[in-house]
Amino acid sequence: MEERPATAAAPSATAGPGIMSGRTSHDRAGAGDESASSGFSLVAVLVFMLIVSAIVVPFAVTAKTRLMIANNEVEQERLSLLAEGLGNVIASELTGGSGPKTFALDSTPAACRSGAFSFDVRVQDHSGLVDLNAADDHLLALGFASLGFEQQASQALAEAAIRFRDNAKLFAGQPRPRSAVGPPQDKQAPFESVSELQEFSALASVPLQALHAAFTVNSKRGTISADRAPSRLRAALATGSSAAVVQAAEASAYTVDVVVRRDGSGITGEAGFIIEKSPVSDTAFWRVSRSPAGDAGTLPTVVGSAGCEVLFGTEAAQLLQVWGS
Repeated sequence: MEERPATAAAPSATAGPGIMSGRTSHDRAGAGDESASSGFSLVAVLVFMLIVSAIVVPFAVTAKTRLMIANNEVEQERLSLLAEGLGNVIASELTGGSGPKTFALDSTPAACRSGAFSFDVRVQDHSGLVDLNAADDHLLALGFASLGFEQQASQALAEAAIRFRDNAKLFAGQPRPRSAVGPPQDKQAPFESVSELQEFSALASVPLQALHAAFTVNSKRGTISADRAPSRLRAALATGSSAAVVQAAEASAYTVDVVVRRDGSGITGEAGFIIEKSPVSDTAFWRVSRSPAGDAGTLPTVVGSAGCEVLFGTEAAQLLQVWGS
């Protein structure tokens, strides 16, 4: 009987689908694990970025803010130095004899423009102010009236000012009750500064700029030039009569205020000081003190302006034109 070679059994028709199904499930499980892992990694990266942003962004904002503040401070210093230099130019013109031809000397503001910059100037001749140490009680009362005080209060302040400045021996043997409008204690020595008026109870709330617009300690004369007095003081002088009110007097001191502004910026530079003619030269000057009226913002912006040559001279105007371009 002839033997036939053995042949491999054919796979069952039902086996194939089972094997393929098992492999597909395994692949799907692996793909799901990879997706979950990728999602977790993405969430971890996002959380890390949020944490880094929370740490870095405040530092970046702070650094930017400090840079802006530093730039503003540099700009303000730059404008203030320019205002200081222009104030010196004006002071030289005043003491050199050309000032009265160029400036109003009664605190009337003047202005000019150069490029993107505007320059506001105010000059006050102290012969147009009431000297606290030299004026009599009537002239002092007119000065206080210019601040808005009634006649009786103005006279009481004038008497308190005289008593404050005068030596005690002038009142020897006389009772000296404390004034209701005066300071807590009399100095019994000359005023050294207009700011001492704020020691008076009735004047404590009056702005220092307003006091400087009526009084001085630098003219050293008992008269006042009405034509060089600020407008409010001039109006008060017109309501009274006094031999101390004159129409012209030689200037001995000036207040000079300069404000520099740049278009489109709230940053300003300012300089303000009181000058007197130097005793060693007819054309030189020296600074007595700073001026409180020089604070930026107290000098109003002037509508309309003249050429800077009128205010500062040709050479300074040319320099400003180059600087502002």
